[in-house]
Amino acid sequence: MLTSELGNENQAPVAEEIANRTYVQEQSALQMKIFKDYNRKIRPVRNQSRPIQTYLHIYVMHFSVDQMQQVITLNGHIYMTWTDEIAVWDPTLFNNVRTTMAKQWDLWQPDLRVANSVSGVNQYFDISKRSHASLTSLSPTATKVEIYPTFSMRIGCHFDYSDYPSDVQKCALRLYTTNVMSEVELMIYYALSPSVMLGWGKQAEKRHISDWELLSVTSNLSYYRNKKYGTDRPATGWEAQNTWTLILVWIELKRNANLFWVALALPSFVSSLLNLFSFLLPKPEHSILITVANFFLQSVFLRDAIKELPPVVEDTSPRIVQYDNALLLMTTITLALHLCSLKIAEKRQKIPTEYADRFKWLLKYISIGKDALESEEQYIDTMAVFRNVGVLIYIIVTLCLVIVIFVF
Repeated sequence: MLTSELGNENQAPVAEEIANRTYVQEQSALQMKIFKDYNRKIRPVRNQSRPIQTYLHIYVMHFSVDQMQQVITLNGHIYMTWTDEIAVWDPTLFNNVRTTMAKQWDLWQPDLRVANSVSGVNQYFDISKRSHASLTSLSPTATKVEIYPTFSMRIGCHFDYSDYPSDVQKCALRLYTTNVMSEVELMIYYALSPSVMLGWGKQAEKRHISDWELLSVTSNLSYYRNKKYGTDRPATGWEAQNTWTLILVWIELKRNANLFWVALALPSFVSSLLNLFSFLLPKPEHSILITVANFFLQSVFLRDAIKELPPVVEDTSPRIVQYDNALLLMTTITLALHLCSLKIAEKRQKIPTEYADRFKWLLKYISIGKDALESEEQYIDTMAVFRNVGVLIYIIVTLCLVIVIFVF
C-alpha cells in the first residue's frame, strides 16, 4: 500500500503538468523534441541505402502562352508527401498529439527542379521554399510529411503553327530531383492526373484563358539513364544509382481564334477577287488602277495583320501566311500582265484568222472579248485573247494554290 501511494503521489504532478499545458507550450515542447538532433541536409531514413519515395500531385491554377517566344507559364501548387524516420515522436508522451506544423525550410525535402525551365535547369526559385509542412505521426518511428508549395514556372516548348488557327499544342513540364533514384524516387500520388482549378464556384469548369482552351493535363513517369529517357524502371540497385526519375506533366492546348475569318481570311479572299475582277474591266488602264490599289492593300493592311500571327518554326508556317505570300506574288504577276496588255493595246496588233478560230470558243462566253470578235471578221484583238487567257491562268493557279496549301 505504501509503495502504491508513493507511486500515485509521483504521477500526480506529471499528470497535472500535462493537463495544465497550453497549446503553445505543447507544440513548443513537441517541436523541440522533433528537431533536437535533426539535420535537414541528411536524408531522413535510418538505413541510408534505402530510397525515399516522394509522391507528387500537381494543381494547375493558371496558365498563359507566349507564342512568339514559344513559352508557357504555369502557376499553381505542388502537393508532396513522404515518410520521415527522423522527425518522429511518441504521441502518448505529448497528450496524444499526432499532428503538428513546421516550417518547410526546417525539414529535409526533395530538391525539386524544372528540367525545361527557360530560366535554366538549375533555377532555384521556380518552386517556393517558404511554405509550411504538416507532420503526422504514423508511429513512434515514422512521420508522414506533407507540403504544399506554390510554383510559377516558365517552360520552353516546341510549337507547330502549321494548322493555325485550329492548331493544338502539347507541351511537357519536366520535374526531377537532383538525387539519383537510389536516394530519392519521385512517384505520382495514387496515379492521379493533375488537377485543374482555373476558377472557383460557378467558374469551376473554366478552361479558357485568352485565345487558348485547356484540353487536358496528364502526367507520367520517366527515367533518365545513360543520357536517354525511357519508361522502364531500373531492375537493379546499380542501375538505380545511375538513374533519375522525372515526372512529366503534359499540357494540351487548343487555339480559339474567333476573329480569324473576319480579320484575315475574308480580306485575303476579297483581295483575291479584286485580282480576278481586274481582268473583267474593259480597259487595261482601269485594270492597272484596281491592281495597284489591291497591291497597296496587301502590302500595308495584310502585312500588319500577319505581324500578329505566330512565327515560322522549322519551315512550317500558318497556311494563311503561305496563302498571303502567294497572293502577293499573284498580284504582282497580275499587274505585270495588265501592263503587257496595255502595251499590246497601244500596238493594235491583230491575230490571223487561222489562229483566231482556236480562241473563239473562249471569247464567245467572256464579255471582254465580244466587242473584238464582232468588230472584225477576219481578225481578233490580241489584247482580248491575252486578257482572257490571263484570267483563266489566274483562276487555275489560284485553285491549285488553295488545294496545295489548305488541303495537303
